[in-house]
Amino acid sequence: MAPPAELLQKENDEFLRGDLTLNENETLMFKSASLCPECLKLIPMLVFERDGKAMLRKVCKEHGMIEDVYWADAKLLEKAKKYEVKGRGLVNPHNEKEHPVCPQDCGLCSIHETHSGLTNLVITNRCDLTCWYCFFYAEAAGYIYEPSLDEIRNMIRLVTQEKPIKGNAIQLTGGNPELREDLPEIIKICKEEGIDHIQINTNATHRLHNDAQFAKNIREAGANTVYLSFDGVTPRTNPKNHWEVPGVLKNLREANLGAVLVPTLINTVNDHEIGDILKFGFKHNDIIRTCRQDAAQGQGEIQDNDT
Repeated sequence: MAPPAELLQKENDEFLRGDLTLNENETLMFKSASLCPECLKLIPMLVFERDGKAMLRKVCKEHGMIEDVYWADAKLLEKAKKYEVKGRGLVNPHNEKEHPVCPQDCGLCSIHETHSGLTNLVITNRCDLTCWYCFFYAEAAGYIYEPSLDEIRNMIRLVTQEKPIKGNAIQLTGGNPELREDLPEIIKICKEEGIDHIQINTNATHRLHNDAQFAKNIREAGANTVYLSFDGVTPRTNPKNHWEVPGVLKNLREANLGAVLVPTLINTVNDHEIGDILKFGFKHNDIIRTCRQDAAQGQGEIQDNDT
């Protein structure tokens, strides 16, 4: 998310004045803009090196100073930034405001520097589970969100009509997309509209673990990957689908449909199994393509010290 250019281009703004200053043992790496976690106002932010770590510091006039680790290894951050490539932005942004303010003005706008690399398309907020760290299911929202096939097709067209580079990859997500009986048809619509890569974000507890034909159906419809929630290798760390995963992998193998392991890492809950999760992936690398490790954020019943 790129901050507004006018905020970053002021040479004598609040970045290095007042409360946003650097101490003697700190070296500025870059400056940017961020959000106050309390009021969500856009505020200036510094990223700096201290004791080998990349730290962030930002100040909200109402809620005070916020400081946290940005990257655990400052040198690794510098190395990663060498590979950063800024795009050309969109000539036909979805949000046509002349001077949009991020993130209040939602939708791809003139501030964005790239096209849609991987579009997350929510096709339902229904889920067959109620994971304690999750906020994204119908009970939490208080209503059912489930776009029609025509609405989904129109959403996809927004992505494929982006210029100068069209979006060509979509993740169908939820909720649990398995709960939609028309999931194969939705996948076919993606293919009809020119999407090259389609992945299904799921916990696989509804059908994929016990319905081999369902796995074949979504593969034949055009799905490339199952983005599989997988929080650990034991029942304690992964109660949601520990017993279902063997069946999931069996059915994916028969359908020739690859998977990505996606653990949500929570402090003291499953972070001690990071190595074992990777070993599990290597053990099944005929079907598991990679492992995407996500850290829990302040949502559901998650508290800051859990992340």
